[in-house]
Amino acid sequence: MQDDELGYILRVKGDETFFRRESARETRELSYTASSCTGCGLCYEACPVKAIKLGPTGGIVRGFIDAPYIEIDPERCVLCGVCSAVCMFNAIDVRVDGVSVRGNPEFPNLLRAFIFNQDRCRMKDEEHQIPCDDCRRACPREAITFAGIVERGGKKINTIMRDESRCVFCSTCARVCPAQAIVVEKVFEGEVVVDHDTCTGCGSCVDICPTGAMQMPRSQAWEKPAKVQSDPEVCIYCGACEHVCPVNAIEVRRNKVNYSRGEERSWTKTWEKIFREL
Repeated sequence: MQDDELGYILRVKGDETFFRRESARETRELSYTASSCTGCGLCYEACPVKAIKLGPTGGIVRGFIDAPYIEIDPERCVLCGVCSAVCMFNAIDVRVDGVSVRGNPEFPNLLRAFIFNQDRCRMKDEEHQIPCDDCRRACPREAITFAGIVERGGKKINTIMRDESRCVFCSTCARVCPAQAIVVEKVFEGEVVVDHDTCTGCGSCVDICPTGAMQMPRSQAWEKPAKVQSDPEVCIYCGACEHVCPVNAIEVRRNKVNYSRGEERSWTKTWEKIFREL
């Protein structure tokens, strides 16, 4: 390929959209898997060239419309990789010369952590070998698998496995663990503000929430309850509830974001600015 040549491929198959731009200097690829997307809008908010458009999330989540949550304009997209770095659900993957931007130490990336202390993990009843899988049963993303009671060093232990591709670091598992064997460090800190006078209680935010943080509270007959509320312990502040609300009654306020700077490049400060503005 000559220096002034540019190759381009676009393919849509099933729930996957793929396009590749190839030059003499590098090859960049983007793949979007619609079935993994939650419509949170982080990529839409972060895209520096406005190449991502949110679909009709309310109709999609209710099953009225069969469409992907987002649309990516291949003519506007520059395959910078910001969308891949901020996607918390592994729905978008941008690769440069075959290496993913997501998790790549050369690029700025969102930081989160799941820490499992095997020594603290306990069975429900060690004498009768009754296992504990509270974290598995509580996980809203089915990211945790009970790995069984196994023998290590002559001792039988209770253990789990985690699916990195499904985990969104919501900390539900840490909250329910009776032995405090799990610690989760989230990407964002913040709050979800609901205008209860505007809220109609339609439940769209509850339906779309990927962690179960949005809830319709129960109340006594004589009380005037909040129509919907957010559980700050398991909320990941992704923004799905805000974007799906048909009456704009929800605002997700993020006041802190954890990210790594990556290597010093000409575009590093631009990426950092995008992360901070989230």
